[in-house]
Amino acid sequence: MLASAAALLGYILLVEHPLRRQRELQSSRIILPGLNPSLVTNIEIHPWGMAIIQASRQGSTNGSWSLAGPASYPAQPQRIATLLALLAKLEWAEPPLTAKELNNRPNAQEDFGFTKPLYTLLLQGSGPDRRLEIGFLSVFNDRVFIQVVGNNAIYQASSEILWWIPPDKKYWRDPSLLNVTNLTFQTLRVRAHGNEFDLERDPTNQLWTLHKLSLVARADTAKINDLLSRLQTLSVSNFVSDDPKADLDSYGLQSSDSTPELALSFLDHTNTVAALQMGHSATNHPGLVFARRDAPGSIVEVAKEPLLPWLAPFTNFLDQHFVSLSPSLVESITVAGEDYFELRKQTNGQWMVKAGQKQFSADAPLMEYWLAGLTNVPTEIVKTVVTEFSEYGLNHPALRYTIRFAPEAGPQAEARLEFGTNQAGKVFERRLGEDAVNTINSEDFAALPRVSWQLRDRQVWNFASSNVVSVTDHQNGGSNKLLRDPDGNWTYAPGFNNQVPINSPATEECVFRMGRLRAIYWDAVGDQNLERFGFGKTNHEVEFAVKHGATNQIFSIRFGIRSPYLHPYATVVRDGERLVFEFPADLYESLVEPNLPVFSARPAVSSTISLDEIKDFSGMEDRWARQADSISAFLWHRLSKQEQEVLTNYPSSASNLKKAQEVVVHALNRAILGPSIYEHDLFKGISLRPATTNLMRQNPTGLRVADLNRLLLEDAYPLELSRSQFR
Repeated sequence: MLASAAALLGYILLVEHPLRRQRELQSSRIILPGLNPSLVTNIEIHPWGMAIIQASRQGSTNGSWSLAGPASYPAQPQRIATLLALLAKLEWAEPPLTAKELNNRPNAQEDFGFTKPLYTLLLQGSGPDRRLEIGFLSVFNDRVFIQVVGNNAIYQASSEILWWIPPDKKYWRDPSLLNVTNLTFQTLRVRAHGNEFDLERDPTNQLWTLHKLSLVARADTAKINDLLSRLQTLSVSNFVSDDPKADLDSYGLQSSDSTPELALSFLDHTNTVAALQMGHSATNHPGLVFARRDAPGSIVEVAKEPLLPWLAPFTNFLDQHFVSLSPSLVESITVAGEDYFELRKQTNGQWMVKAGQKQFSADAPLMEYWLAGLTNVPTEIVKTVVTEFSEYGLNHPALRYTIRFAPEAGPQAEARLEFGTNQAGKVFERRLGEDAVNTINSEDFAALPRVSWQLRDRQVWNFASSNVVSVTDHQNGGSNKLLRDPDGNWTYAPGFNNQVPINSPATEECVFRMGRLRAIYWDAVGDQNLERFGFGKTNHEVEFAVKHGATNQIFSIRFGIRSPYLHPYATVVRDGERLVFEFPADLYESLVEPNLPVFSARPAVSSTISLDEIKDFSGMEDRWARQADSISAFLWHRLSKQEQEVLTNYPSSASNLKKAQEVVVHALNRAILGPSIYEHDLFKGISLRPATTNLMRQNPTGLRVADLNRLLLEDAYPLELSRSQFR
């Protein structure tokens, strides 16, 4: 019995008590139990031998952190939150040295580094104040000795906690120069090189207006917002001085007529909510400048480049576009130009044009392009304040737009633009209500609609190719007619037999594309001045007979010369009105020209070249003389020695030039009127048009050989020779 009792006592003393002690220690490894980071409102860090770093939570436990010492400054809340979270979870790595164990070590405070601790931390707001001292690192620097004031134990914890304790006053500082998004302001006052102006933001539409003395003008909202965005992301590179008595003049920050170089003031009504100054460039860092906020008043170094645009003259901040608002807000436009008309946006987003008694749909892509141009076409300021507009042709403008916006546009619900005279490739422009006169490029002005028919839907007509029963082609007194046979294939109509086989699939594709024809641009309406489009010169007309109930409806189109953009002019009559437009060049060259020809219509000399059809004589002569390519060498060797000498000597005098031109024209026409010049090696690497390859496949004879030779030469010399009109 006694032996059993003795064994039980030994078990309790030697086994149970140590295990219980070990379990107790393992269950309380947290060094700061009960610490709730969200309740901490004040934290102080005292690096040994340095000033105390103090951070306070503003307002309440949910407020933002700011630094209160050694200087007031916005803090980086994430760094503070990370440290508090780590402290709340901080555990000892080895069982702590208890007070009893430390009694045997009278020099423990010195041995573990607590007489001069690396850091002393004070945490307030989460229960009683907690003071933590951090002493020496362990031999391997992986652990650090920690002591909680009021608790005589000494702990060992991971040294990683040191990574988050600020070693100096700068570590917790917010590196952002200025948090613009958190500012409540309506006015931005800009003072650069002693010149001052205000930018005011409208609370309704968020557009900026520039004010300078008596000048009030639209500001470039996109540019200003971009500059503010860049200011928002600008970070401090170096914290220079917190001294409130620092010599500001040495940094270029002293208030004078010439300094600071830049001052930005953010005003909420009349109250300045933030101010920023930019001084001199740093001597050792030319890409940096000294800067200073009004609060805090610390001097810092920041990158210079994001601040330089603010130094520009005030005119750089003016909106140099017709309108500032988004095109999506435009509801109607009234145009007073060559005629008077109004465009109004419908509830489905489509636009309708009303000109007198006429009303028709506007072309959606043209409207999108025009509206985008109102905000994208650049203007250039001629004079910011003008009182007499007659010298600019603006007393009686050539074109006037009145643009009305949706109600959400706010004060700028209407804009009136006027365009005056054209001088040296520029057109004067102004916006009513503004004192400035601007110019725009004359090419941009030419693209602005000034007559109602320019905006009509570019769908010329619409018929199904399956309903087309015949196609008749008239050119230079000749005619050709194609019929659809019972199998749906195309064949020559009786009396129009031709030796050239019909490419029925290509002809069908041509008819299909013609049934969905859309104009490239509208060029004219009515029968006046048609000769300028060359319809009489080409004398080319195509008629499509389209089944319409019990009868056939005729869709007729005439072709003219090419426009400056190389699209053929064409004309149709729709609803009793003649329309002139630019026909798609690719459609003509790839399908109309090769599949709807009148082979017998052209005179024998139609393929020859005249001098005025040579666009670049010098370029062609140079290629021949240098024999720069196979076809040029071929033509050069066909010349006589006397002709070669004329071309070699032609630049020396005007008489030689005339002789050289005659030699080239005669040589080209000899090649055109002779046998086919096509050889594979001769034209290797030359891109041939569909019209050329289609004619080659027809194995032309007679006059058609001249046509082929002309097309081949045009393809070989696309920059030097004009294309023949509608071969």
